[in-house]
Amino acid sequence: MLDPRVLDNHELDAELAALRRGRDASMDEGAGDDTLAETGRLIERFEAEIKARHQDSSQQD
Repeated sequence: MLDPRVLDNHELDAELAALRRGRDASMDEGAGDDTLAETGRLIERFEAEIKARHQDSSQQD
């Protein structure tokens, strides 16, 4: 499983975009709820990491 904490910012954004594309493609193909739920949780982790990094950088300014 991907761990968003170990990725650089540009890698984090790229992986999040790839996860979203994959989720959307899976939905179009009729993937099961379990698969979509797991992908949704992973997307949430990436979004939370991005938000935390933005907050950290704005506090350092």
